[in-house]
Amino acid sequence: GADAGAAGAAEVAAAADAALSLWRRNGVVVFEKLLTPHATEALLSAVRAAEADDGATDYTLVTRNAKRGTRSHKALPVSAAREALGEVAQRIGPFLSAALGGGGALALMESGFMVTRPGAEAQAFHRDVAPGVVSASSLAASLQVALVDTCAEQGVLEVSPGSHRFDPAAPETTSFDRRVAAGGSATAGGAAGGGGGGGGG
Repeated sequence: GADAGAAGAAEVAAAADAALSLWRRNGVVVFEKLLTPHATEALLSAVRAAEADDGATDYTLVTRNAKRGTRSHKALPVSAAREALGEVAQRIGPFLSAALGGGGALALMESGFMVTRPGAEAQAFHRDVAPGVVSASSLAASLQVALVDTCAEQGVLEVSPGSHRFDPAAPETTSFDRRVAAGGSATAGGAAGGGGGGGGG
């Protein structure tokens, strides 16, 4: 009834507040069930098609620690995955609006994917968006959606907590180690690394 609905709304609000607090403190938050299984499968299909497309913009040769044959990094055309990406935007948009502030419309800077295979080297810690690209008066977030289950043996995402604040006193190597199931998401605003070791996509 009404009491159950009110309790559910309060639970959602509390979870949103907790996620925002984590973001502001560490610069990273994990949403374990961001996408429905249908949207996850649709996005995975779009990625597989783009990976096989020789005409897709390919960043593999300029990607960090991209030993030949073990990592594929390409652009994912929004038109190829409009429905799935629309669900991502719908579900994560309110959080990003609160986290990034500003009150304006959010802009998508890039849509892409990375497939990591057995034998891939772990990536060194790095910022997905270089400070020279985003001015000191603006903020950006990197959203990574797991399309297959990940585990520690694959080299999960690691984040240096607090590095989103450009604070030289922030720890450089402390890891935020989380396994992410397919359809889950890690959203980061700081220095991150990982993604080596085992198979995955």
